[in-house]
Amino acid sequence: MRLALERLVIFSFLFGCTIGCSSLNKSTSSQITVDPSNGSDVHILKDAWNWDKGFHYAQQGEGMAFMDLKNSEPVHLIRLEQQGAYPAVHPIFPLVRNPLKALDIGGVVAFAAGGTVLLTSNRPKPLTWAAFTGAIANSLGALSKPRRVYERSYYFEDLKPLPKGNPSNPALRIEGFHMLIPQGEHSWHYFENMERYLDNRVEFISASDESIEIEYSNLDEELNEVLIAQEFQSKPKEGLFQRGRAIEITGQLTGVREHRVKNIVRYELDTSWWLYNAFSIPSDSAEITTTSNWALYNFSSPGFDRELISEAIVQAMFKSIGSSEFRGKLSRIEDLESEWTKEWKTISLAAADAPAGRVSSALESVVTVEAANGHGSGCILSEDGYIITNYHVIADGSDTYPIHFHDGGTKTARVVRYHPVHDLALLKVDATELVPFHLDLAEDIDVGETTYALGTPYDIDLGASVTKGIISGKRKDADRNLIQTDVSISPGNSGGALIDEYGTLIGIVNEKVLGIGVEGIGFAIPAHVIPEALKINFGR
Repeated sequence: MRLALERLVIFSFLFGCTIGCSSLNKSTSSQITVDPSNGSDVHILKDAWNWDKGFHYAQQGEGMAFMDLKNSEPVHLIRLEQQGAYPAVHPIFPLVRNPLKALDIGGVVAFAAGGTVLLTSNRPKPLTWAAFTGAIANSLGALSKPRRVYERSYYFEDLKPLPKGNPSNPALRIEGFHMLIPQGEHSWHYFENMERYLDNRVEFISASDESIEIEYSNLDEELNEVLIAQEFQSKPKEGLFQRGRAIEITGQLTGVREHRVKNIVRYELDTSWWLYNAFSIPSDSAEITTTSNWALYNFSSPGFDRELISEAIVQAMFKSIGSSEFRGKLSRIEDLESEWTKEWKTISLAAADAPAGRVSSALESVVTVEAANGHGSGCILSEDGYIITNYHVIADGSDTYPIHFHDGGTKTARVVRYHPVHDLALLKVDATELVPFHLDLAEDIDVGETTYALGTPYDIDLGASVTKGIISGKRKDADRNLIQTDVSISPGNSGGALIDEYGTLIGIVNEKVLGIGVEGIGFAIPAHVIPEALKINFGR
């Protein structure tokens, strides 16, 4: 009898120690299920970390997955991905009471009672100490971590599909995405737990005292890739002039609120979107607020999580496309030229009756246009002070610009009108007896003929420079006609003259192709475009 009692106490002691060490309950085997109606091909991933990849998501299964969740982790992130759908990240927390704690508490009561009985019944002391040791082991287990563990199963709704483009609509393109966040519009909101976050009971808020200004971030590339995948635009063809016509939208990130719950974070983003017409003028705008997925907060690198920003911006873009502000505006490209020019009255100008005769003589008809962000070139069209240049030279929005003439004089020009599609602008200075160009308004272009570029490359001190080449070809870029030339063109030549060997103006220098190994590819706007684009009548 005594031997049996000793064995029972020893067995109970060992069992009590095992149960008491409930901290050995390291993980929970859980089943993750996505709505089976459409979620069979949803990829289920779980947060993971190793020395090679750092933090990442590891594939667990499709539609359903079984995984071990570490009970010692305060949160796990489950990521769902599917082709053509918004990804979703679900944070899950250990909210279930550790079931072994009940056994620990029961063990404390049982062993304490048994030890008391043994102590009062004059039983052998080893048995008494074994009973009390079991009670202590269970007590430590009841107080140890993990107190809460993960659930055995989780169920998530199917992912929301991305919108699909209408093949009958024009292509839709993101022209640029800017990050221009004013001072104080980047803030941090701290919450004690998820329950308080859901109830919007913030602990405290702080904000940045600096602005963030990143024009033309490369997020537009990712947005356009999504538009291509969702058939809002076709995959761009190879070639310099294969971009084609499209409705253009520009976006801007204007505010970021970081919501932090323990060691996870999500962003609430304020964005603005502008729909541009054919003249690069914003015609409609939409204000969109979106919320990003959750992510682990990187304390060692507290900057923006780019992946979170990118995914949320995609959602904001599609919300803007479907907004009431843009609804009905994306089904056709409006021809706004008549609306743009309807208030213009035809301007009659007297161009030179005959060419300058020599290239050197034509230099008197070239000017330098000084702008806030640099300079360009211009061509005199009339004796009384009309000058033509590129629109992008004066696109900073000023009303007046200093004009430097070949003889060293300077006058101030005002903007008369401009045409963004053809990249042309008409300026006027108060002057008389200027030397205008003789224009060739014929649409025929002699490929292979000698040509010269006159303008102010690189620096204002290099005004009235001349470079020589040939006419390389005639090109069509969407709505624009262009002359291709191998004449050397540099920054500052924009708006300058492309002339023939007799000094006749045949085009307005526009741009050149830049790239490693690229030489001798420049473009000019043919002179015959000027009268129609700017409503000018050239008399003799």
